[in-house]
Amino acid sequence: MGSLAVRLWTVLLLLTTAASGQQTPEQSACVSHAGAILTAPPIHCHPLKACDGEAILKPYLALYQQCRINASERANLRDNFLFRLNHWHDDHPFLLETVAKAYEPFKAALESEQDAHRSLRLVPELQRKQLIYSIEAGRLEDAHILHMTLKGQWKPDQIVSAIQDGYHVNPTIMEHLLEFVRAIPVRKERAAYYKAIGPVIRNFKLTLTYVTLLFAGDATGVFDTRKDRDDYISQPLTVFVHMLRWQLANLEFEFHLSLAERFPRYYSLHIEQIFFFAPPHWQKAEKRRLFEIASLFKAKGHRFAAIEQLLKWAHQYAPTRGGKAHLEEILPTLALETEKLRRTVEQTGKSSAELVRLKKLEEKFVSKKDRWNTNTYRTYLHMIKTKGKFGQHRMEMERKG
Repeated sequence: MGSLAVRLWTVLLLLTTAASGQQTPEQSACVSHAGAILTAPPIHCHPLKACDGEAILKPYLALYQQCRINASERANLRDNFLFRLNHWHDDHPFLLETVAKAYEPFKAALESEQDAHRSLRLVPELQRKQLIYSIEAGRLEDAHILHMTLKGQWKPDQIVSAIQDGYHVNPTIMEHLLEFVRAIPVRKERAAYYKAIGPVIRNFKLTLTYVTLLFAGDATGVFDTRKDRDDYISQPLTVFVHMLRWQLANLEFEFHLSLAERFPRYYSLHIEQIFFFAPPHWQKAEKRRLFEIASLFKAKGHRFAAIEQLLKWAHQYAPTRGGKAHLEEILPTLALETEKLRRTVEQTGKSSAELVRLKKLEEKFVSKKDRWNTNTYRTYLHMIKTKGKFGQHRMEMERKG
């Protein structure tokens, strides 16, 4: 009973305080964010005035009961939250499947439109790649058809750059590329290709391969200015030719014979540069062995050119190497090579042009400048037939090989 009285006086004081502050009913309402108290008591008491206790107690008890109900509901919500969350989560696959089924009729049309736009960008790229792969594989007929189809869509430097970006550039691929460029009819376009190819040869360290010989032979006739020839051809060709000269001086003929057989026209273009002997190289070379390279060439043109060049250098260095005695030591071997060439010419049709060239070659064994040398081609040929290449005492050894 005492507890009830305390509660009543507490409520009475609260109401009195609210009334004395002239608060509105909305301000006097006991409102909680948790929802425990929803409405304020409808009775306002004034101090020192009698209040109806029952009228005050009844709403208070209703509020108290409502708080208990709200607390119970909140506890129930907390306890069932995980279950309801799982229930909502399980609804998602069903809803997603429903959306997917609704989207399905439109999917094909949308993808078809996307494929159409993608194809517009993809076809040129596929054509470019096919062009690159065809060049690298040596399928040059396919490459030229694609090149004409593209109608200049890809510039020479772009095509060469695409090949270079493959990081697998080798002499064979460069040979195919040069062969592809060689067949392009527009001179200006070929020049653009050669300007793009030059750095690739250098970057991939192909200067000492046969690629340099092909590149120099093709590009020399295409570049219009001396500057272009110097910038793109001179340096790699000089390095390559110096290597070939060193091989000749050291009697290494294999690479020369391979070049002459595989690329006879290109070897002929540079044979005078190749058969150039600076004094150290001429002095180092064993001339009688060096001269034997002439008969190792398969093409008669190479044999003619080699003998002519070797004969020129023999006469040029003779005064400083012993004069007549030096020539009598080395030129019999060259006379024998000339005789072998004569037999080949006679066995292969006796071309009048080749016979005339043979006659001029024989006459060159006598140098008009060196009056002290009266030996002729026939003299040197007789020497080797009677004394051998290395002296009469070694002729038997020479015959046995």
